[in-house]
Amino acid sequence: AKPKVAKEKERLCLRTLVEKRLLQDVFEQCHEKWAGWMVLVLDEPGLRVISSSIGMYDLAEHKITLAEDLTKKRAPFRDMGVIYLLSPTEDSITRLISDWTPSETRKEPLYGDGIFVYFLSKLQPEQLNRIKRCKALVKRIKGMGEVNIDFLAKEAGAFHFDMQ
Repeated sequence: AKPKVAKEKERLCLRTLVEKRLLQDVFEQCHEKWAGWMVLVLDEPGLRVISSSIGMYDLAEHKITLAEDLTKKRAPFRDMGVIYLLSPTEDSITRLISDWTPSETRKEPLYGDGIFVYFLSKLQPEQLNRIKRCKALVKRIKGMGEVNIDFLAKEAGAFHFDMQ
């Protein structure tokens, strides 16, 4: 058993708090509504947040079979749910909507009917309205929220805003 002081330090560790926030408030909530395996789709800031706080083993333990880049062409996994972890930028929202808008090259959706969308920071009302106009996306959304983690938890007591 760990000494009481070590347990207290671990509980207050910023990196641990970020990890718990993502694992419990995102991944575990998703699996309450979608029992199968899922794909995690990330934009660049989302990838950096996940990479600084959670390992692939932890993702696999939460039934995340693979993590994919929002900006790249992706193979369809129509039998799997999808979790989007994105920064609320115009580009990321456009790409999210594009995933669910039929086109000349893709008539079917990329993923199954379990869609979970989480933003790293506050989503503006006009951005939410853009998402609401995509009926194919809205009818499949099982969960959506803001995690308010738009920083990198580099160490136990240090963080970085990752501004460019």
